Amino acid sequence: MLEIVTPPGFTSERAYVIQVLIGDWLGLEYGYRQEDTTHVSIRLNGQQGEICLPDTFFSQFADGKDKWLHESSMPRQPLRHWDTQALSSDITLVERTVPIIFGQTTGSECSDSRGASSGGQIHLPLDIFGSAFFMLSRYEELVVEDRDEHDRFPAWASLAYQEGFLERPIVDEYVEILWEAMRMLWPGLERRMREPKIFVTCDVDSPFCFDGSVRRMVRRAGGDLLKRRSPGNAARTVVGSWLARRGNHHLDPHRNGLEFIMDVNEQADRSVGFYFIAEKTDPRLDKPVSLDDPRMRALLREIHARGHEIGLHPGYNTFRHPEAMARSAETLRRVMAEEGIEQEQIGGRQHFLRWEPPTTARLWEENGLDYDSTLSYADRPGFRCGTSREYPLYDLERGRALRLRERPLIVMECSVIAERYMALGYSEEALTLMEGCRDACHRFGGDFTLLWHNSHLASAADRRFYRR
Repeated sequence: MLEIVTPPGFTSERAYVIQVLIGDWLGLEYGYRQEDTTHVSIRLNGQQGEICLPDTFFSQFADGKDKWLHESSMPRQPLRHWDTQALSSDITLVERTVPIIFGQTTGSECSDSRGASSGGQIHLPLDIFGSAFFMLSRYEELVVEDRDEHDRFPAWASLAYQEGFLERPIVDEYVEILWEAMRMLWPGLERRMREPKIFVTCDVDSPFCFDGSVRRMVRRAGGDLLKRRSPGNAARTVVGSWLARRGNHHLDPHRNGLEFIMDVNEQADRSVGFYFIAEKTDPRLDKPVSLDDPRMRALLREIHARGHEIGLHPGYNTFRHPEAMARSAETLRRVMAEEGIEQEQIGGRQHFLRWEPPTTARLWEENGLDYDSTLSYADRPGFRCGTSREYPLYDLERGRALRLRERPLIVMECSVIAERYMALGYSEEALTLMEGCRDACHRFGGDFTLLWHNSHLASAADRRFYRR
């Protein structure tokens, strides 16, 4: 069994991150205690050797919590880097040189900290536990005040984007470095291995494009002609709207998008998570069809019968509003129960990826939801939490681990394709970027979670790229 010793203080925070990295991810048994020391020590009972880590993040609060969630507690930029070749050339990493979020405080490039064994000790320049806690808890989002027009923490304000490691699962890389040090000292130690997964999801913002409204039909047909310059689409809009007034939706691009997603993924023997807006909370940005509408009841039954998942997509104004969140969760549960739809768990994702830590996570937990998959950035794909692995969230304000698990979102199609974000369209560059994120997840036994909206599958180009 591993014996982990840390300096005193922040018992809950330290215990949480040690459990996630050592207990949950590496699957190792350990004991943990605090002593009057200045560094973190890891030993293996009955074996020689010790791994020593700096305790930079938590130790900065040793004189009191005045700096806690204050900008002075953020990593100093530009970050220093460490060449892991000093430890080993056989570590699973994205790149052999890693940024040091928190860690050694001397040496511009840490050339004097080789991570090498000295008298049975391996000294690493990385504060692995403190840095991982910083990323997993989303500490910086309670410190940095920048927000976009939807009151979201944007990628450009994050340390990962500014320091060029947003497309690296940096916490997973830190864990691999720690494991390599353990393997070097204790070759007989065995870790938990994990098979990577792919989670395909769909936020169903608009289950039906045509609702029989003449006004909406004229507006969409006009857009087909003037913006998209497609007389054929305009004709389909007119005919589809006319059919929708009679209950026929076989020309509805949004409803057909749902069908297409199920067809394609069933061919790949994969189920899909479909997340629905259960209650309207904003008249402009929530445009759901009531879950009590017969069309929606039939859709939910079909999705469930075909073996796919139904989840919650709480409306625009739920992310910090308890009553709106509670109504949304209750409505979805009621409708599922009335339709005889049973699932082992219910998860989902916030509309517009609106998230306020730890408030939103607390609302999910209070409403008995099992997992969230919101945490990516709208303006960039990548690893907002520093990992693609599922893990329990932490409440920074109340100082406790939550039952709610985060399943980090890695790629949303709009982030890469849309003009308002990266504007890569359906290019080879866009595909390479998405595949690179997927491959990075799988390299570390993590999960590639993809979001693609059913309303983004109307054209042949949409569908070709989705298949790829």
